[in-house]
Amino acid sequence: MTMGTGISLETKNQYNSVTEMLISGAKSGHLSHALIFEGSKDSQKLSLAMELSRILIGGENLENEMDYSFITKDEMKIETIRKINQDCIKKSYRGSKVYVIEDAMKLSIPMQNAFLKTLEEPPPNVYFILLCENSMPLLETIKSRCEKYYFHSEEEIRQETKYLSKIEDFYRVLKENDTLGAIGYMDHLKEAKDDIELVFDMLLDYTRDILVTKEKSDYLSYRISDKDFTEEMASSFTHFQLLSILDIIEDTRKKISSRCNYNLTCEAMVLNILEVIK
Repeated sequence: MTMGTGISLETKNQYNSVTEMLISGAKSGHLSHALIFEGSKDSQKLSLAMELSRILIGGENLENEMDYSFITKDEMKIETIRKINQDCIKKSYRGSKVYVIEDAMKLSIPMQNAFLKTLEEPPPNVYFILLCENSMPLLETIKSRCEKYYFHSEEEIRQETKYLSKIEDFYRVLKENDTLGAIGYMDHLKEAKDDIELVFDMLLDYTRDILVTKEKSDYLSYRISDKDFTEEMASSFTHFQLLSILDIIEDTRKKISSRCNYNLTCEAMVLNILEVIK
């Protein structure tokens, strides 16, 4: 889910909505036991992690709370993970224990493997919040046991705003099977060459969110704040079409990274997606 502050009303509303959902879950005891907050250093991920920790533990001054642990990047050692595994099974002083890991990217493979069992079978009322700028170094077995939220900085939001309406227009073009409109999107991709990785990320996330909505899940992964849009698109495409679109975009990204002709590769992507929709 895209998060950020001070950018636009839509962004503020989205951030507030996600914050309220997580805070409500913390207060009611329905918060996931493991969360990944991903985003740049100047995003809101740390402040929200601290707010959730105060609610879960029931204290304002976290520095004085025995049930709160903040693991800094300098403490990233296998011994630290083993200590967490041993400590989390001990009875809390109040009701819940919270472990916030400052930079989960620093977790080595052996450290993640040592942590995995605890994530798979966590003790009651124990919560883990993993902060990172990029979750790619984390094992899939770790990520699959966590709910992940993406926090954008203000600069990232400004960048995305340039492409937001174009991407939504593209999906509406696909819905109408509008070949001329799709060709127009090819020109947009050519203009977005310098930011193509961001555009690909947004295309993938939109497609995943539409797919998730089609599967009747309440969870939207990253960027879409308007459920009406996802529901409209979800009713317009089949599972096969959405999965095929994901594959086509991923394949296009690989070809461009392999230095295939940029313009021709983008054109082929749009034409292949149109072929799937027909």
